[in-house]
Amino acid sequence: MLERMLSHRGPFAKVAVAAASAALMAGSASGQTVSLGAAGDFCVLGLDGVKLSMSNPQTSVSGNVGLGPGGIQNFSDGFIGGTYTVDPTADNSKSNNVVIVGGTLSADLSGAVADARAASFAASAIKNALTIFGNGGVNVIAVQSISFSGATDKLTLEGGPSDVFIVNVSGSVKLSHKLSRIQVGGGVSESRVLFNLPAAHEPLTISGGATIAGTYLAPNGGVRLSPAVVVGGVIGGAGETSLTSAARVECVPFAGGAACAPVGEACTVDADCCDQPCTLGFCQGR
Repeated sequence: MLERMLSHRGPFAKVAVAAASAALMAGSASGQTVSLGAAGDFCVLGLDGVKLSMSNPQTSVSGNVGLGPGGIQNFSDGFIGGTYTVDPTADNSKSNNVVIVGGTLSADLSGAVADARAASFAASAIKNALTIFGNGGVNVIAVQSISFSGATDKLTLEGGPSDVFIVNVSGSVKLSHKLSRIQVGGGVSESRVLFNLPAAHEPLTISGGATIAGTYLAPNGGVRLSPAVVVGGVIGGAGETSLTSAARVECVPFAGGAACAPVGEACTVDADCCDQPCTLGFCQGR
């Protein structure tokens, strides 16, 4: 049963379901939304007190990077395709060879940090556990941990453009094989996937060149990408957020936890619809 619910595209190595949600009963998450707020402006964000590391000329982040209050910059080499925003209380003094296309800015990031932590709290508070196959709305999954180490280890979030997936992981997410995947399918966008990892230590560790989709929010623990491909974003809290060995983050901002409306459903503005215009109060096809 669990295999069918997690992915019908292939086997998986280890996905432990939280005891409180072992039955994975379907429920409604309507009206429950999660937003990253100002934290959503960053492809990679180190929260307060984080050491943010980048090394290797092939390490790259396609969008904006932020270093929060009291953070420490530990760059040596790499590429940032957007801006690099540093809180005035952070230490950005280390000389480095990172190419920053949008330049370096100084700005108070305490608000972004607060928004990230609030988003983690809001995601944790949603207790409905729905099937991993999308129901056309907000799908909330609770698991203990994910550990993939083989070529056929894959977790697929399958659904349509109106699906949002919020995955609350009480433990860690670890992938260590270049063919291991956390991926989307069936029209689901990476911008509509959020993994909430509130555990301490290092809840997100991706190595071997594995690929993961979505935004990974780890407000209380470190993040290690060495190397990895992230199609989404990374927000790391305590400890170190480290991108090494040609790690790559292709920025796809999380669009929020509200479900979009399909063709024919009622709407107010275009943003209410799944990549469609809102005309005369209804989502139209393109």
